Parts: sequence; structure tokens; C-alpha cells
Amino acid sequence: MLDRPYIIHHRRPYRCLLVILLSLALGVVAVWYWGQQWRAQQLEKLTALQAQHQQLLQENQRLSEQNLALSTQVEDNKQRDAMREATDSQLEAELQAMQEQVIALNKELLFYQNITQGNASSKLQVRELLLRPADADPSAFLYRIVLTQGKRITKPIAGEVLLTLNLKGDGEAHSRLLEKHDLSIRHVQVLEGTVKLTENEQAESLRVLLRQEDKTLIDKTFEWEVTPSPAP
Repeated sequence: MLDRPYIIHHRRPYRCLLVILLSLALGVVAVWYWGQQWRAQQLEKLTALQAQHQQLLQENQRLSEQNLALSTQVEDNKQRDAMREATDSQLEAELQAMQEQVIALNKELLFYQNITQGNASSKLQVRELLLRPADADPSAFLYRIVLTQGKRITKPIAGEVLLTLNLKGDGEAHSRLLEKHDLSIRHVQVLEGTVKLTENEQAESLRVLLRQEDKTLIDKTFEWEVTPSPAP
């Protein structure tokens, strides 16, 4: 068996160093390239996130404005509904009050027609007394007295009307003169005024006295009965 021949190579001391440097350069280039790619991807993601964030901000602004507009509309609707309910209630109350007033006026018109047409009694009468509270003062009361007579006369019956307030007491009669009115009646005369009670007074009745000179024409006493005021 023949031995292999020996080959003698020349020594190359820089070859290994060149290979090492080339490897390092390739590694640096690879790392730099990978870094550039990673940075580009991150920038692309950041740009997309910024665009998405801007879009979300715009959408949030739009929804906020829409919510504000809807809230304003709801508030306006509530105010309109409240105003409509208040207006409807006020109109209903006014309509009811007007209907009651029309009924009262119709009764009064019929009453006056009966008087003027001679369908009622011909005697001088105190037909009615109406008492109701005064709105501004709880101790004051408005009165309305209707006097009638059905005789055919050429000139009015003249005289005076005295109103006396009878008060409740401890077994003793108490009274005081309230007011005097001139009596001047042909068919109908309406007397109106205000009765004001002091702090300790309790009304029991109201006396209506019609007098002509020294002659008493009518002396009538009404119980103190207050009619509630109609609803406003």
C-alpha cells in the first residue's frame, strides 16, 4: 500500500480574519435589515392606530353632539308637554268656571225676566243673600243682596237698607251695624259689599232692615252661610 503524498500549502494568515470579518459584516447587515423591517412594521401599525384613534375621536365627537341634540330635544319636548298640560288644565278650569258663570247668569236673567214681566210676587222682598270668602283676606267676606218688587210703579221706592251683623256670644246677644245702603228700587236692586270680622268675632247671622223714614218695610235675618269661591 502506497502512502499518500504530502501537499505543502503556503500559509495564509489573513484568510481566517477575513472570513470572520465577512461573517460579522453579514451579521450586522442582517440585524440592520431586520431592524429596519421591524421599525417599518411598527411605524405602519402606529400610523394605523393613529388613524383609528382619530376616527374614534371623530365618531365620539359626532355621538356627543348627537346625544346633546337629543337631550335638548327631549328637554324641549318635556317643557312643551308640561306647558301643554298646564295650558290644558288652565283652559279646562276656565271653561268650567265660565260654564258655571253662564248657568248662574242664566238663572239670574230668568229671575229678572220673571220680575220685570210680573210673574213673581208683587211684594217688596229680600230675595237672597250670597256670602263668599274674599280671596285676599281670610277674615273678609263678600256679600250680595238682591231686593225685588213686582208692583207697577212710576217712581222707585226710596229709603235706606241697614245691615247688622249678629255675633255668637256666651248666652248674650252681640251685634254691630255694618253698613247702610240707599234704597231705590223699581223692580230689582242688588247691594254688594264686604264684611270684615275681627280676630275674636264669630258671625251667626246677618240682619237686613229696609226702612222708609221711620217706617220699617222689611226686617229679615239670614243665617251666616258662606258659599265657597269658584275654582280659579
